[in-house]
Amino acid sequence: MTENPALDERRGRLEEFVRFRRESLTGDEKGEAQVFLDRFFQALGHAGVFEAGATLEQRIKKHDQRGTAFADLVWKPRVLVEMKKEGQDLARHYRQAFEYWIDLVPDRPHYVVLCNFDEFWVYDLNQQLEEPVDRVALDDLPERWEALAFLFPVEERPTFQNDLVAVTRDSAALVSGVFNRLIERGVDRDAAQRFVLQSVMAMFAEDIGLLPRHLFTQAVDDALAGVASPYDLIFGLFDQMNSEGPTPAGRYQGTPYFNGGLFREIPRFELEREEVETLKAAAEPDWSKVRPAIFGTLFEQSMEMDERHAYGAHFTSEADIQKVVLPTIVRPWRERIEQAGTIEELGQVENDLLNYRVLDPACGCGNFLYVAYREMRRLERDLQERVQERRRRDAEAEMQLAFVSTTQFYGLDINEFAVEVAKVTMMLARKLAADELGDERNVLPLDDLDANITAADALEVAWPAFDSCISNPPYLGRRRIVEERGVEYADFLKRTFPEVGGVSDYVVYWFRKTHDLLPEGQRAGLVGTNTIRQGDTRKASVDYITENGGVIYDAISSLPWSGDATVEVSIVNWAKGIDVSPKTLWLAEGTVKLEVDQINGSLSPEIDVAKAAQLAVNRRPKVCFQGQTPGHTEGFTLSPEQAAGIVSKDPASAEVIHPFMTGDELNGTGRPGRLVIDIPAEDLVEAQQWPGALEWVKKQVLPVREARARTEKERNAELLDKQPDAKPHVHHQRFLERWWQLAYRRADMVAAIEVLPRYIALSIVAVRDRPSIYAFVSSEIRPAAALQVFAFADDYSFAILQSALHRAWFDARASTMRHDPRYTPNTVFDSFPWPQAPTDEQVADVVAAAAELLEYREQQTAGGMTFAGLYDSLRAPGQNRLRDLHDELDRAVIAAYGFSAADEVLAQLLALNESITAEAEAGLTTPRGPGATGFTNTVSTSFRLEPIGLGGAS
Repeated sequence: MTENPALDERRGRLEEFVRFRRESLTGDEKGEAQVFLDRFFQALGHAGVFEAGATLEQRIKKHDQRGTAFADLVWKPRVLVEMKKEGQDLARHYRQAFEYWIDLVPDRPHYVVLCNFDEFWVYDLNQQLEEPVDRVALDDLPERWEALAFLFPVEERPTFQNDLVAVTRDSAALVSGVFNRLIERGVDRDAAQRFVLQSVMAMFAEDIGLLPRHLFTQAVDDALAGVASPYDLIFGLFDQMNSEGPTPAGRYQGTPYFNGGLFREIPRFELEREEVETLKAAAEPDWSKVRPAIFGTLFEQSMEMDERHAYGAHFTSEADIQKVVLPTIVRPWRERIEQAGTIEELGQVENDLLNYRVLDPACGCGNFLYVAYREMRRLERDLQERVQERRRRDAEAEMQLAFVSTTQFYGLDINEFAVEVAKVTMMLARKLAADELGDERNVLPLDDLDANITAADALEVAWPAFDSCISNPPYLGRRRIVEERGVEYADFLKRTFPEVGGVSDYVVYWFRKTHDLLPEGQRAGLVGTNTIRQGDTRKASVDYITENGGVIYDAISSLPWSGDATVEVSIVNWAKGIDVSPKTLWLAEGTVKLEVDQINGSLSPEIDVAKAAQLAVNRRPKVCFQGQTPGHTEGFTLSPEQAAGIVSKDPASAEVIHPFMTGDELNGTGRPGRLVIDIPAEDLVEAQQWPGALEWVKKQVLPVREARARTEKERNAELLDKQPDAKPHVHHQRFLERWWQLAYRRADMVAAIEVLPRYIALSIVAVRDRPSIYAFVSSEIRPAAALQVFAFADDYSFAILQSALHRAWFDARASTMRHDPRYTPNTVFDSFPWPQAPTDEQVADVVAAAAELLEYREQQTAGGMTFAGLYDSLRAPGQNRLRDLHDELDRAVIAAYGFSAADEVLAQLLALNESITAEAEAGLTTPRGPGATGFTNTVSTSFRLEPIGLGGAS
């Protein structure tokens, strides 16, 4: 394996790279990006971009299927790199990179890097959107290489300096400490909650420029120094933040008016010194780096807990929220903007955008609304740029864009405190969006959202009018509704939703009410427990939608939810009264994308593997073969005694006499009962170096082949007499030309297995209700035509072939292509996708599972049990160690694929086949093919079926 450069060497390499960029490149994106990237990879210790396995100008089919985009560099599963010209503001190109990243499945890159020749912005989009986890100036690269350590030949753990998730967790823990201390000494809960939220707004405000100075921190410091009472200093600041107009003079001079919502009521109580000290600790972090989209949830979860609880608290990642917001809001609006060609059409889009209303009926701390607002503000910027472009073409066109407002966003939640947090979250969103987009307008006073985000049970109240609904409703099993909410509430649900019967999850009611209230032509996206795919819950929710004018166009069948690591969810995005295409079903926890004609209530595709493509990477080099066909078995095959007789007279013939195994023998005794004469010579003169074997074949085979050739010639004559333009048959004539050779000796197969200590064999005809039996066979043994041969000697390849995934593919392809389940390379192997990017640990787990299975089989067959007898035991119920070992192997293989055990395996394999095909057709990438090439430590066993000797001994 390639090693990483030593510390001194890597600094030297990177210094030379920086010098090369400064002296030789101008920073032109189109002309120099590839040179820059190739030299960068060389500086990291690679031979170059291509040698590392990365792809330049990777084609990516756009999500709406309208054309193809090109990513500058893709190195799965490590990184996507987007290059921009020198001086470009990289923040403006984050959105493009994010969209590329979403569609780069399977094996989506872990990291995204934006670069303008002078700066690297590094993103870990699974954890942190919007802001990079680090920014590294080119000139600092020789000393700051740790931030890009994942790009070395041997991947190293990177160190980042802008981990905002960690900053947010710390801040949530500190603020919760203030709240918990207030509660401990008896401060009213509502007063304590409002006070800490006002403090949070003040801490944000002074670090993001809404306050003229660090007035809150100064007030806390002066309170600790005894300058004045914290009662006067802190609550005095809040008074000024609630006073209309800027404060004209005094300590808080210049303080602007924030709004009449959050600061309308200012609870007052004396603060103890310990509480002020905790408040000071909370104010010290840079609150401009705190992520509002996750802060509220972390803070809420850590209240009344030890501060350390915040470090283990779950939050819904922005990447998961985008799985609802992108298909439901962003993509349809972007499509409208792109389709608008005139200033009038753009004006209509603007008007509609400014009147578009978004509802989250289970808004919690406002995370979904926050992400949706930020995205709509970006859409607004895109629209404005289109307007400006149109104005340049039409000087007389006049149009002044207004701004998307937080008052277009509505929320309901039963938790009153979460509602207050959500209001603060949205207030901050307005300022942060204005900073990101460079708006010159004054964001103060902040919008009063008391009428928009309210505390109520969404199933008991009327919903505000909305155009789209996005939400992550609460999870509660039917049987727990009475336990958690009471008998009266359960009776209310039964009376309000009489059609919902059976054992249905609580989320059913949210799906139904959302669809009933969703306007025609609009969209919704909800997260539900994955029970919505099953039984009564499915019938009452997703089936209800599809049976009442709803069309599911984007769905994730099953996904571990970031908001609660113990919950498996399904995500459903649907439209009402319109058909949306393409339709995308995401499998394997959202990492495998399958385009389908229809998405049904089970969120599983109609699987037709007949459309799977043959994969070029599976066919070259060839590793899957059929065994040898003698053509005249009686003449070429020998008993051990016959073989011994030939060799006793001509020892040289031992070179061309080999043990010969059939499918029945592999599944039975595991020993070949006969031998075969396999003369490789293409010319008769050359064949005479094995006179004993040649003489045997001459006596046993030549007369038969001469007779068959004569018969064929006579029949051809009759055929041509009747049809002069007919094509004569030359089958037996060709056999006669090399009568000393097997009819089909499979020279390529022989060459492939002769260099191996063992190969994998399978009986071509399968038993339908029993797993296929793959076995390692000594390369001294020639396989008969009834055996499928795989030229692999490693345990990893054995495990993939022996897995239930491969058998499922075999069954589906065989039943589709033929009437009997026969394994053939072109129908099964050539289309079967192998794992594309398993980790070293996953490969090791697969190898270990294979070794356990092989060892157990060896133990059982050593006493005389046949493979067939052993595997027949799986047909009966009951404890079975063989079944357990196969289950363990399957789990390891599923993990190596990155698949989800909750999803239909054929759907995931078909989606992977389609992805590999698309990448290969682009001609710019080489997917991983069969076998263990590139992996280490893939052989841990030496088991193999052994040959018999010439005299019959093994």
